[in-house]
Amino acid sequence: MPNHLRSINLLSDKYPTKEHYPFNLPIFSETKHLVFNNPVTMFVGNNGTGKSTLLEAIAVAGGIYIWRTGRNSRYEVNHYEASLHRYLQLNWSNGKVPGSFFGAQIFKDFASILDEWASTDPRQLELFGGKSLITQSHGQSLMSFFKSRYKLKGIYMLDEPETALSPSSQLELLKLLNENGKAG
Repeated sequence: MPNHLRSINLLSDKYPTKEHYPFNLPIFSETKHLVFNNPVTMFVGNNGTGKSTLLEAIAVAGGIYIWRTGRNSRYEVNHYEASLHRYLQLNWSNGKVPGSFFGAQIFKDFASILDEWASTDPRQLELFGGKSLITQSHGQSLMSFFKSRYKLKGIYMLDEPETALSPSSQLELLKLLNENGKAG
């Protein structure tokens, strides 16, 4: 099965600045093209190298909604970061596909809101393993979410999914990503 997203061109010649974050980071100033040869790609690197910023920009450029809470966003401080998606050209295999963005910071609020929805429609919980995510440990609720949500074919951006997972759950997540990546 071909990858949904084949490659990304970084349009660095069109950046509004090269002196401000994120455009001053090596990943954005020195990279012209990203190629995705495997169904699962992991960005690794030190803190502050632009991994989360890149994931969010890819999601926005791909039309994937990023659910945010009412709290202040770092974009309110740095408008350049919010504009990065405009300088990414996504090259799809067969057109855009549905997907989602997961951020560890967002998950707790999502679990609480899901519980509110389930108070009037308990079937909502069936989508996530049949029980409330907030009644499980943080790691268990994450795995319930991942197992249920990622059964659907699509493109999924996961930002620091390992934060609340035990080492054995991290391995379980890798296995799940591998299996689902093969399935599309």
